[in-house]
Amino acid sequence: MSIACNLLPSSLLRAGGRKLLTRGITALVLGSIALLALSIAPCLGASKSYADCVLSAIAELDEGKTRESLEILKQALEINANDSLAHVALGLTLLMGGQVADAAAEFAVARSLDGNCVEAIYGQGMIALSKGRTADAISLFCEAEAKDSTLGARGAIRYARFLANSDNEIDSSNTDDEALLALDAVNLAKRGRWQESLEIWQRLQPKAARPGFGERIGCSMSFIRSKSIYVTGWPLKTGFRSALVDRSKLPTVSGKIVLRADLSKARSVSIVSFFVDDKLVGVTNRQPFEYTWDTSYFANGVHTVKITGADSTGLEVSRKTAQVIVNNVGANPQPDRTVQDAAVWEKLRNILRLKPSAAAINYNLAQCAIRKGDNETAVAALERVMAADPDYPGASDLLSKLYWKGDPTSLYGVASAGKLIALTFDDGPKPETISLLDALKQIGIKATFFVVGKQVEAYPQILKRIDAEGHEIQNHTYGHRALEYLSEKEIEQELFKCAAVVRSVTGKGMNMLRPPGARHDRLVSEVIRRYGMRLVFWTTNCVSLEGTERERMTNYVVSSARPGAIVLMHNVDRVTLGALPAIVDALRRKGYSFVTLSELVNRGKSGA
Repeated sequence: MSIACNLLPSSLLRAGGRKLLTRGITALVLGSIALLALSIAPCLGASKSYADCVLSAIAELDEGKTRESLEILKQALEINANDSLAHVALGLTLLMGGQVADAAAEFAVARSLDGNCVEAIYGQGMIALSKGRTADAISLFCEAEAKDSTLGARGAIRYARFLANSDNEIDSSNTDDEALLALDAVNLAKRGRWQESLEIWQRLQPKAARPGFGERIGCSMSFIRSKSIYVTGWPLKTGFRSALVDRSKLPTVSGKIVLRADLSKARSVSIVSFFVDDKLVGVTNRQPFEYTWDTSYFANGVHTVKITGADSTGLEVSRKTAQVIVNNVGANPQPDRTVQDAAVWEKLRNILRLKPSAAAINYNLAQCAIRKGDNETAVAALERVMAADPDYPGASDLLSKLYWKGDPTSLYGVASAGKLIALTFDDGPKPETISLLDALKQIGIKATFFVVGKQVEAYPQILKRIDAEGHEIQNHTYGHRALEYLSEKEIEQELFKCAAVVRSVTGKGMNMLRPPGARHDRLVSEVIRRYGMRLVFWTTNCVSLEGTERERMTNYVVSSARPGAIVLMHNVDRVTLGALPAIVDALRRKGYSFVTLSELVNRGKSGA
């Protein structure tokens, strides 16, 4: 086979064409530099190697940051487009970003570059599984396992068989593979061995815990046949099709081929140079100006061939480039993975491998706990299910039966409670909350803290102190979002992410919600009523006095006090902190006592 390249005519180059060509090259270089700057920003500099870029992309992917991973992998492919590692990473990135077709194409490219790339085969199996093609998934997972048993595809094989109603195996000998352990737990439960199943789910539960108890990053087993796997990551608006994906227009070559310069329009050429991927492979000054290229010395994949022509003075007057696909079957496999390569591949495998989803782990744990008569453990697990996926079949109905059974009316105050007042503090915990706790301890009162889940994750020790000192903790959502603008699923996640986070720190539940900014609507009220919780507002709102003067704050709260009042403050405004002792002292002189919200409600019910 030969490839002929038409070179630019020397007449064009000499009659001003050279200046034109120079401008064209300069513009191309500048354009490339601009594009490069955008794509390598996540890599933190152009000096990053291919391996460093892929490792950086995997680190981003491990946090579900598919957009960042995509940009870094573009840079990696500019450095080396013929290595399967970047293509597998890109395939997984696209799959997690919801671009399934492009993900499938990248896994196929990885296999074309390395027929033994088990990670690409496994990725194809996951795509088949996500599309309900269980038989294809089993075949692909089995192929991957046969090629490399260290991949850990047995769990995926058994899970695909579970979906096909053909897995009843229990193999307690495996103590590490999460997928196998989860399948064992399912099959133990089928046989009524609830305690053994419960112990496995409890062992798996902390492995699936993430900030906010959201769903696991990557691909996870749902144990729902209608939705076999969760694929979690930031959605990508558009996919990315690398140069290797759309290869239908490129010629495929193998073995030895002849590269030939077509000089019919560039007759002044005396010397022709041949390059592959910008590396000089041959030079000739004899017609017919050709070079025999042995492709077996090059990796399978896309390569750029460049032929340049120079005149008798050595001045380059002609140039032509073309891309070809090298495909030498069985001749040139990718090199063995080094120890460093293996470590990078293992990081990618950890994201790629199927594991039981957080929702599935906690739902099954709840079911086992209920069979054992432990409703408290079941409720705690179901909060985590709702934090991960409020749509998980059966979870909402089950939790609503087991959860709080409170007064459905919104709470603004409890007049029947007598001369009692509840001080409430929103938006904590924060470092400044320590000063507030010190002040409350000094004046000897208990308050109610409406906490934000993200803040609890940032300052769990402060929440522990709030709880240890006898203050009440209630729900102010996970991310402090305006609930009236959210969907039903988003409202439930805001509610139960906060509930799950707080329970993980204190071991206690919360039965009241104060919506951020008081923003709520009919849907928010319906969600709260469904779970027997209560919306809490206030009698006295100090927000307009915060940041002003202590005296104004003190006078406002004292003058607006009435029996059963709920006072809204924030933790911690310096004016509030400074005014607090004076407020408490003045109201005590008027005969008021300070209690938590729950005490206020209970005293009102009892008529005390």
